[in-house]
Amino acid sequence: MGNKRESHDEEFKRKTVERMETENKRPIEIARELNIPESTLKRWIIQYGSGAAETQTQVFVDYERLKKLEQLNLELQEENEILKKARHFFTKDPR
Repeated sequence: MGNKRESHDEEFKRKTVERMETENKRPIEIARELNIPESTLKRWIIQYGSGAAETQTQVFVDYERLKKLEQLNLELQEENEILKKARHFFTKDPR
């Protein structure tokens, strides 16, 4: 009835991607040789390819930067509210 889904361990995935990169083969070629879907191989390339560690590091750096910017934004909003109250206090302006 249905196709049995094949499961590959992490080492197999890494070695497959490494082989593809060292032999300069296209994903479709390796996918045909190993009888796996090309989309699966492309997902492995993203996950285990030579640029994977770089991408993960960039995500971490961007997350840290985002946290700092969110904190700065919160501080600036608080300062803005204080300045609005001070303006109302000193000018007696009802706005």
